[in-house]
Amino acid sequence: MTRSANRRSFIKTAIAGATAASLARLYPALAADSAAPAQQLSDNLWLLVAGGANVVACRDPAGVALVDGGPEAASRDLLKQVSQATGTSKIHTLFNTHWHPDQTGSNQRLGSDGVKIIAHENTRLWLQYANPVPPQNTPYGPLAPKARPSDTFFYDSKQVQFGDEPVQYGYLMQAHTDGDIYVYFKKSNVLVTGGPVSAAGWPVIDVRSNGWIVGLIDGIKTLAGIANDQTKVIPANGRVLTRADLNDQQQMYATISGRMQKMMRQGLGIDEVVAKNPAAEYEAKFGDSKVFLNEAFRSLWGHMAPDS
Repeated sequence: MTRSANRRSFIKTAIAGATAASLARLYPALAADSAAPAQQLSDNLWLLVAGGANVVACRDPAGVALVDGGPEAASRDLLKQVSQATGTSKIHTLFNTHWHPDQTGSNQRLGSDGVKIIAHENTRLWLQYANPVPPQNTPYGPLAPKARPSDTFFYDSKQVQFGDEPVQYGYLMQAHTDGDIYVYFKKSNVLVTGGPVSAAGWPVIDVRSNGWIVGLIDGIKTLAGIANDQTKVIPANGRVLTRADLNDQQQMYATISGRMQKMMRQGLGIDEVVAKNPAAEYEAKFGDSKVFLNEAFRSLWGHMAPDS
């Protein structure tokens, strides 16, 4: 490897590590979860944690399918976890639930090995460029062609079979980005939600990637409609949730959104809305809401301001 290639590799690793570290500072629960042991969800499904991000592994006769790949700095450790949990190191499919580095950090390693990467078409497009990752706006990308999704779709939900596990995946339009997807393992009754749902602090609303709070609410409503009372709901970060948790989050965001829309009609600006704290009663559970409210209000402004 040349000196310049070594330098590029070092810089990429440092950026990935800095992103993971900054997220852990914002959401302390992520740091606690990063060393969690594999949790078996069914006979052929496991929940793993890589750099604070949830990853689901599904074993079938051909090997393993992964939903999300964790951050790049944790990718090597993740693949060791996969091998230990499933009994095989052969990975044939990787889903990217959106383009952020906590979901696409194994793309380079697995894509170079010929693994099929499934995602929404907008995720592939975002990964062609360098983009700021909120809330710190650390630059990420572009990923090499082999590290970008190789199997993309737009709006219709899709079906795939992994051994005896039927899997449905579909689009959550303009939720926390414009490329969010869910992955539902029907036999195991496990629903992987991606970024619109978090159990470790407030989710990120990526306004630059066309995410907005009403889309987030609609996305969670879609997820709750897929789930039932026995479904194991796997958020982007944190513990396993239930359909009741999804309903609670949908109601919470609808309440916050309604309050912010009222403040917008009153002519209040971002700083004034954040100061009034329309999420105050939820902070005991979800933590300080300032960053979330800033993103959420800006996302509303783009859709609902009189001159938008």
